[in-house]
Formats: sequence, C-alpha cells, structure tokens
Amino acid sequence: MIDRIGESLRTAVGWLQRVAPIRAGPGGDERDPEDDDRPDAPDDEQEASDGDGDDEDGHDNDDEDEPDGEDAIRSDGGNPDADVLASGAVSGDASSWQPAESPTSRTIHGVVHGQDGPYACGEGGLLLHRGPDGWRVLLERGPGVAENTLRSIAATDDGCRIWFAGDSGALAFYDVADGNLSDYSAPMEKTSTWESIAVTGRTGEERVRIANGSGEVFDCLVEDSCPTWGEVVEPGGGSTIPGLTAGPDGFYAVDTSGGAYVEPRPEDPPESGSTDPDLRDGEPADTEPTDTDPSEEWKRIGVRNAQVNFQDLWAGDRSVFIAGADGIAYRYDPHCENWTPLAVGEGALQSIRSTRSGTIAVANGGRIYERDESVRWNELETPTEQSLLGLALARSSADVDEGLATTPVDVAVGSGGVILERDRTDGSSPDSGRT
Repeated sequence: MIDRIGESLRTAVGWLQRVAPIRAGPGGDERDPEDDDRPDAPDDEQEASDGDGDDEDGHDNDDEDEPDGEDAIRSDGGNPDADVLASGAVSGDASSWQPAESPTSRTIHGVVHGQDGPYACGEGGLLLHRGPDGWRVLLERGPGVAENTLRSIAATDDGCRIWFAGDSGALAFYDVADGNLSDYSAPMEKTSTWESIAVTGRTGEERVRIANGSGEVFDCLVEDSCPTWGEVVEPGGGSTIPGLTAGPDGFYAVDTSGGAYVEPRPEDPPESGSTDPDLRDGEPADTEPTDTDPSEEWKRIGVRNAQVNFQDLWAGDRSVFIAGADGIAYRYDPHCENWTPLAVGEGALQSIRSTRSGTIAVANGGRIYERDESVRWNELETPTEQSLLGLALARSSADVDEGLATTPVDVAVGSGGVILERDRTDGSSPDSGRT
C-alpha cells in the first residue's frame, strides 16, 4: 500500500512539473502526449529521478538529483524543466514552435524584442506588439499615417525605444514608456525604400544606421533625445543592402552582390605610449577588391567567392552570421578575419539570429533550422508553410552582460501574418513566464 501511495505521489509531482495537458492512455491511465510510445512511463520517470536513466537521445538524466549543478544546465543555457511549452508541446531538447493568434493577414517583415515584449512591423505600415493578452495592432498605418510597408525594425539596448523603417523613406520610432510615436520619415529628403535598420546604445543616446536599395547607408546619432543626421555613404558598389546589424565591435552590413562590410565602433584614443595594434588595420585576409572607392568609415571584409545572394546578418561577441539563398549561411570570425560557408538546409534563408543559447535561421516555406552543439543544423517541425521573414530570440540574464534580458519567447514572423512562438521559460527563474 505504501509503495502504491509513493508511486502516486511521484506521478502527481511529475505531472505538476510538466505543466502540460494530460489524456487517458489505452489502459485508462493519464499520460503526457509524448508518452504514447512509452507504456511504462511512470517507471521511466522513477528511473530518471534515481539518476540512472537515459533520455531518448541517450544522454544521462541526472538533472533532478543535481538541480543546482552544472549537469542541470543544458547547452542552450536553460533549465531542463524549460523544455515544456505553456501549450504542453515538446520537441526534442527544446520547446516546439507553435502558432500564435495573429491580429493580421498582412505580411510581417521584421520582429524585435522590446522592454515590454516583442514588436513586429510589416505590410501597409503595420506595427504590432505582444502584450500579456497576446498580439495586438498598435498602428494600422505607419509614419505619416501612410500605408508604406515597414521592412525592418530594431530596438535600443534597453528596449525602451523601437525604431522601424520602410518604403518611401518611412522612418520613425516608438517610445515604450509613454507610447509616443515620432516620425522622422525622409531624412535629408531621402525618400527611397529603407531596406534595413540597426540600432545600438541606450534610449536618448543611441546610434542608428539605415540602408536603402541603392546601397547607401545613412547614419544618425541621437543626442539629448533628438536625432542628428550625418552623411550618406556607399560601403560597396551601390547594390541593395538588405541587412544591417549592430555588433559589439561596430555596425555590419551585407549587400546583394556578396559584399560584407564593417564600420568599427569608435574607440577611446590609445593611452600615450600604447602599442596595441588595430586588428582591422590593413586589408582583411578574406576580402576581395571592389571597383568602387569604399568609404573611410566602412571597410569591406568579404565574402570572397560568395556563392549566393545575402538576405540578413547578425553579429555577436565571437561570430558574425550571414543568411543567404539556397540554404547557405556564412560565419565570420572577427579575430582571425575568416569566413566559413555553412550548409544549413533548403530554401532562401531570410533571417538568422544567435545567442549564447544557440543559433537559429528561418527560411522560405516555413522552415526553421537550429544549430546543435556540433556543426550540424537540424530542421525543426513547424505548423506552417508560409515563408518566414523575421526572427527574434529570447535572451536571459545569462545571455547578456548588460542591457536587455527579454521576454522568454522566441518569435518568427512572415507571409500572411503568420506568427510562430517558442516558449523558452526557465522554470528555475522566479520572474520567468509569459508577459
């Protein structure tokens, strides 16, 4: 009798930890949906709790015995209990991607995490926000109360200001704290389509770069909360610049001619007598000549013998990733100035993002790829065949040394207003959860 009571208690505790829907199995017992192929699930759970069991991938399952030890931390930086979505769906070592209720059928081009949740922009000047009650429309029409499509979105480091840009010179920012919209469309009479935007710095003192279909990059410095516009430069030969990003060591850009460029972050003047070399002095090892005279601010860093058109890029502490056509990505090592092509999957990669938890790429046809601990990329199951165009990954306090730790949900957006989410809640965090 005591053994049966103990077993019942263990089963109940396991259910509470999963926080997932249950349903009756063939024998009338209550099972998690993933337990269909494990008729002895209660025994397996007991074996795992004893620290002697293996999971489906053959990894040792001693996490519950040592919740505070190194074995309790997965390669994606989260707690093992974070593998369960609020919906209860589980996919391998990470929560599965689920469709969110979208308030629109228009194409959504970009998404970014703000201080109070993710924001997204898209067709017809659309601006969306995900709050406690789900996604809602903030703007039906964008800057200038016009229906110019917004193609790119970025946030300040503290997430308190959201910048977005698009067709016909549309450019504006939204202040999270007071809900005010500030329209700065067509700066310096530039009315061409802004293809991409990047922002770095805290609200009120941020630096902004926007790029257009003519290969021009426009710089902006915010001082005393007011934008000051700089010069327009062409890093390359005038090809469209579909991707801009702000990395730890400067701004990066890619164009549709296979060019990659960096604008190094301004540094304090070296101390008197310092002999530290500038790692970017001279021609990078993996670059190639260009017919145009590059700007003094931007330097070409590759990509030699690029095989595909580039769509997007992302810069982190140790690597820069480029998303390209034909399922090919490129990884750049800023220290060694070297590019490595990566075979990710099928379809044109539209967006790529990376945190200390991992690297994700989204592509046409509803495809999502995730890089595992080795060099392999795994295609994840998704509930859509709509092309995915934008991606924003959740960041925990473990992912950032300072700045914004975001709502614990990964978001992918795309054609037809599709919004996919993957819950990355860390059950060990007292303030974790959906916001």
